[in-house]
Amino acid sequence: MTADHRSTTAAARDELPAGARESTAAHASLESVVARLGRGYRSIGDMVYEVLREAVLSGAFSPGERLRQEAMATAIGVSRLPVRAALVRLEAEGLVEFHPRRGYVVQSLTHREIAEIYDLRGLLETYALRRSMATMTPERVARLRELAAELDAEAEGDPFVDKRVQFYRELYDASNAPRTTELIEGLRSSVGRYLLGWRVSHSGPGHATHSQLVEHVANGDTDQAERWLRQHLREVSAGVDNLLYGDTPPDEPDESEKQR
Repeated sequence: MTADHRSTTAAARDELPAGARESTAAHASLESVVARLGRGYRSIGDMVYEVLREAVLSGAFSPGERLRQEAMATAIGVSRLPVRAALVRLEAEGLVEFHPRRGYVVQSLTHREIAEIYDLRGLLETYALRRSMATMTPERVARLRELAAELDAEAEGDPFVDKRVQFYRELYDASNAPRTTELIEGLRSSVGRYLLGWRVSHSGPGHATHSQLVEHVANGDTDQAERWLRQHLREVSAGVDNLLYGDTPPDEPDESEKQR
């Protein structure tokens, strides 16, 4: 990543696991995913599904990559049948796509799909924010300050992703809005954790931190808090797009190709 590219994607610091870079540490191999998740499941089918889902979300498989069932079955140590069943489940979740001539491939988001995801997040998250602020307590503000400081200081990778999840669940009062939070996290996950853990930080004065968002919340300033959140999501959307496509994005497929 060049200095200019890093600068362009800096706004996406809160959202980015390393998606288009197979050389980064965030891209775990399928074998390492199997070693980490291959035990403790009630059935082989559940284990294979969780392993392949984690492999897609973590970036072990790249966007657009063809998923070879025989090779995956060998790597996991199972027959092709549970692999096929797992791919059907992942297709229903929108994580993989089936192509008649190529078989299953990892979903690759278009520019329009990225924009749509973040437009939907803007609607849902500003709603969740206002609802949560209406019943905000000093205890939750204190917890948010603590989580925001940890999140702003965290380096990229899985710990960063975990801190972000904790912060936003507290911000949106997940225990009292479980369905809303589930929808938000589903949209976030649809981008892929391989993007969500790649942190490209701002530097210098004027950097918009999560701690600043918490102060808007603490002051009861819903308009400023919502403005911070909308701007943040716009910047993240642009950063995700730039990480996937760089400075020379490919042409969008026409409607007939998208409907294939």
